[in-house]
Amino acid sequence: MLSVFEQNLERLVQKYDQPGPRYTSYPTVPVWSSGSFGREYKEALNAEGDQERGISIYIHIPFCRTLCTFCGCNKVITRDNELVERYLKALEQETASVANQLGRRKALSQLHLGGGTPTFLNLDQLTRVTEMLRRHFDIDPGGEWALEANPRVTTGEQLKGLFELGFRRVSFGIQDMDSKVQEAINRKQTAEQSQAAFQVSKKIKYQSINFDLVYGLPLQTRSKFRRTLDAVSKMRPDRLAVYSFAHLPWMFKAHERALRQEDLPSAQEKIGLYLDTVRHFTGEGYVMIGMDHFALPDDELALALKNRTLHRNFMGYTTLHGLAQIGLGVSAISDFGDSYWQNPKNLSEYMEQVSDPKPQRGMKLDPDDQLRREVIERLMCHGEIRFDEFGKNDFDFREYFQEIWKPYEEFAKDGLVLIEPDRIKLTESGHLFMRNLAMPFDRYLQSSSSPRFSQTV
Repeated sequence: MLSVFEQNLERLVQKYDQPGPRYTSYPTVPVWSSGSFGREYKEALNAEGDQERGISIYIHIPFCRTLCTFCGCNKVITRDNELVERYLKALEQETASVANQLGRRKALSQLHLGGGTPTFLNLDQLTRVTEMLRRHFDIDPGGEWALEANPRVTTGEQLKGLFELGFRRVSFGIQDMDSKVQEAINRKQTAEQSQAAFQVSKKIKYQSINFDLVYGLPLQTRSKFRRTLDAVSKMRPDRLAVYSFAHLPWMFKAHERALRQEDLPSAQEKIGLYLDTVRHFTGEGYVMIGMDHFALPDDELALALKNRTLHRNFMGYTTLHGLAQIGLGVSAISDFGDSYWQNPKNLSEYMEQVSDPKPQRGMKLDPDDQLRREVIERLMCHGEIRFDEFGKNDFDFREYFQEIWKPYEEFAKDGLVLIEPDRIKLTESGHLFMRNLAMPFDRYLQSSSSPRFSQTV
């Protein structure tokens, strides 16, 4: 028999399961302008060069050996080493050009290698990537270097070499340890491979080890996913990111061709998977961070949540704030000053223009954009919006955001939020619909039925 909470939740899922952004940025990528933004990007980099703050660099390594059919990342399936070498040379050209436009050596305070599969590169190639950064930037000795790694292709030699190069954080893609689910997404990663990658990293003494899990995958059931949760918690990684699978068959051919709709959990089953995850990891002593991260109580993320210094960007929840985020590589996104920029998504187009970078998408944020971005970030980081944290002394939050009160009154009736004189606070149920609660603040969201976004549940 369903509890009162579960009965109410079933009704809420039927009501609020709709397309909506994940809000890793605001405004969201689909509303950025398309074109060629070489001049504007140079001007933004020039202006950033005058700032005293350090920089955060994201490098996109798009290559994978095989296609994981659940993946929505920009990737290139190849075994062509000549192509990889040409890409590395292009990265070197882009890095040099960006550094030149900044006008002076900047302190590199954060580095993240993402993909694709960064450990598709061998250790010599990975060393070249870090050396090109050392040539153009001052390395902050207290900086944070992190990478994403695939347990199926990442060797102990790579992990040891990367540690010696300065990396201290590693994130392993686990998704689900059930063999049938792995087969359904063409992952075929054994539990033994995941456990071995974790143990080697522990032995090398990586400061932070993260696991990525995904719920809502084909053939997942609550009973099978609980076994994955049990196996993961026994290893006790420092952090966990548990993402909702975004099924976008109109956007990704692999989703359309290789994933059967009838194999996917229903919205109700999917919310059950999420609830099981929250209950399991909080029961194991992890602190829930935002809507999809977990961390041990002494982890920096958990402490940042406690101190209200937690932030959110394209790479998820983070403790670092105020850094200029510069993306290098195909499809990479930059976020600094009052602007967003995205490199060409097509590999050939990217490599043709790296000596004179021309982002293919961009957006300048006006003051209203910046204010709404801050409000949405606070909601998604801390589960509440304190009115006195925004604007100047005479700023009237209620009056400025008049358009949000009608939907928020409905949210309150459904038990998703508490509306108090000085704040809006999410309830336990509200945390499950965080994306929906952010949407009224989005002035660009034309229709909640837009096919550009995945379902909120």
